Amino acid sequence: MNDSVDNITEDWHKYVTLALSEVPYSSQVIFSIALFLIFVASLVGNVLTCIVIYYDKTMHTVTNCYLFNLAVSDLLVTFPILIIIYQLLTQKHELFQYNNGVFSCNFVMCIHFLIIGVLWNNSILVMTALSIERYIAVCYPMTLKRTGVWQRVGKILGIIWTIAVLETVPEFWVLEIFNSGNTFICFSLPSWFGRIVIAVSAVLTFIVPLAIMIFVYSRIAVRLNHNNVGHFDGAVFNSGFKKKKVNKLILTLTLSFVICWLPCFLLKALMFAVHYKKFAHLHQWWSTVNKIAMFNSWLPTVLNPLLFSAMSTKFRKSFKRLCEGKLRKRNLRSEKCEASSSEREKSTKYYQVE
Repeated sequence: MNDSVDNITEDWHKYVTLALSEVPYSSQVIFSIALFLIFVASLVGNVLTCIVIYYDKTMHTVTNCYLFNLAVSDLLVTFPILIIIYQLLTQKHELFQYNNGVFSCNFVMCIHFLIIGVLWNNSILVMTALSIERYIAVCYPMTLKRTGVWQRVGKILGIIWTIAVLETVPEFWVLEIFNSGNTFICFSLPSWFGRIVIAVSAVLTFIVPLAIMIFVYSRIAVRLNHNNVGHFDGAVFNSGFKKKKVNKLILTLTLSFVICWLPCFLLKALMFAVHYKKFAHLHQWWSTVNKIAMFNSWLPTVLNPLLFSAMSTKFRKSFKRLCEGKLRKRNLRSEKCEASSSEREKSTKYYQVE
């Protein structure tokens, strides 16, 4: 068993050595700019989503409770992008290294895999739960009315966070520390246990959620198309869409999930399927897939506010009302200030005349 692990470590050492080879700095800069654009767009979109849902009481619905949780999760996972950008611009290779020893490496691993991983998994689970919630609301509306709404949503969100943590922890177990001279590098060792963990993670974070979404959204589409009502209740989809628009939204949501998470799934699937001895020979191809997977994993933080909030007629109206309300308050304050200043001027003139 030890020989097997030693062989894996030795072959994996070759991959790490190739990964440490210098890459064009222009490539690092371009990738950093792309990530920074993701950061800015995610920050703006998710902050606006949280503000509108929090301040507008008409937006305090079950759907928006999930969306608020999703926006907070996406907002939190956005900030580590700045750390990634810093490392890309200061290092000349594609693996992240740490000069402060084993403790620094372990600390960064905890931050990356136990926080970013949990938040990513939480977003996937929230999207899955939201699709199930819509399915029940459309096909079995009386079921939701029999139970306490907010109590049920609170329990579901608690379960989602618990599952997100449980899905992430095993991936932390398969990480190893590689000593390269004066630096320490963290990476996943593709041992038999590591490959099983990666395969199970790929199934739980992509195959299962995608299968659930395809099933429930197809059932919703069938139900709506067989319904004689021209418009669909906007409480379920957070919008006053007609049936055709709802069908387009369903297709868009499913495709966006596939586009965002398919590269990450393929990366995990290949780590399970490809023998570890071939990794060193696949370095250039592997690094490209890794960049795409990293970029697409943060892409949902931008798409989620667009698909779930900005495309919603109700959300846009609430945002407009919020802006108008703020403007009215600002105008009232300015009018009061002008009135008080004019009164002071009048009183000053009065006393000057006297």
